[in-house]
Amino acid sequence: MTLCDEQTPRTRTRLESALIRLESRLRSGVRRGQAMESMYSQWQNRCAGRRDDIVRRLEAIDSQLDVWQPANKTTPRLAVIGTSEDAGMSGLA
Repeated sequence: MTLCDEQTPRTRTRLESALIRLESRLRSGVRRGQAMESMYSQWQNRCAGRRDDIVRRLEAIDSQLDVWQPANKTTPRLAVIGTSEDAGMSGLA
């Protein structure tokens, strides 16, 4: 081999190029995943603080509704009594 042959850059094979692209995308995917995990953790932390506020507000609303409710009436209750198939409604579409 001559000195000139040793200094010329070797061209990559298609397999080498594909593996380099794959590795690059895997690294960027990992970085993106880490960023998403970080954002999710931040969101959870913000929501944890707000959750307590929401609970307090709902309790205040419930206590106000209890004051407005007439003494002789019961509070309305919601319940699931059946599905549309149970009620014979499956043929109606």
